Amino acid sequence: MRKKHSPALKFKVAFEALSGKSIVEICQKYEIAQSLVHKWKDHLKHNGLKVFGDEKIAKPMDWEREQAKLYQRIGELSTELDFLKKIVEG
Repeated sequence: MRKKHSPALKFKVAFEALSGKSIVEICQKYEIAQSLVHKWKDHLKHNGLKVFGDEKIAKPMDWEREQAKLYQRIGELSTELDFLKKIVEG
């Protein structure tokens, strides 16, 4: 049966490995295989940019969808305002 390791643990282990700590010490401390330490370290090295938000840049479709919602809401509010103005003016 395979163990599931949390993303926080994977990051911690990979960060320690990248910071120069001995792989053997890390394996003993967290009771994990050396292959996992190397794998997580490489993953952090190659995908570290994504960790800090590169993927969070809004995609054009998300932006267009949000813009459409806002224009729709502006239209609803304009209609409501016109209706209320007519009521107040009598």
